[in-house]
Amino acid sequence: MPDEGEITSLLHRSSKEETTSADRLWELVYPELRRRARNLFRGERSDHTLSPTGVVNEAFLRIATQKPVEWKDRSHFYAVASGVMRHVLIDHARARSAGKRGGGAIREVLDENVFPALTDDDEGFRAAAEALEGLAETNDRAALVVSLRVFGGLTVEEAADEIGVSPRTIKTDWNVARVRLRALLSE
Repeated sequence: MPDEGEITSLLHRSSKEETTSADRLWELVYPELRRRARNLFRGERSDHTLSPTGVVNEAFLRIATQKPVEWKDRSHFYAVASGVMRHVLIDHARARSAGKRGGGAIREVLDENVFPALTDDDEGFRAAAEALEGLAETNDRAALVVSLRVFGGLTVEEAADEIGVSPRTIKTDWNVARVRLRALLSE
């Protein structure tokens, strides 16, 4: 496993457009991004036209071509990358089903434990994203926990290791997030 400090250091240098740092960063984070992309494919149809590698590469392009980001640390990077990979899958599903009235569309599912009563369509995903943004305004770590667990596919223990807190803290944040998201969605 790569040194956490090295990844954070490379993130800071790569945001200053040091090509060598960006290349080394990609080399270090690629295996973890592939693992997370494979987690996103659980429950997808078997004849999916995208692969985890394709999703990681597309996410990398999107991150690399956006305006420079001031990365806080590796957890911040992985949370953003997980969200971007999820959007790659959603965008692919939308493009595939455009003009087909849903034929052949990828079935994206919102976790009912986190986003109760939302439909698995564009409106539901939009409402989930807005609720998650609202949660981040008041409790950034709880929003990060939801992103890592729901969109990154991490377990409680993996999320705890990623953020640097105990699994008990992750469980507390998870419960707080579920309650707060439920309240935000009912408003």
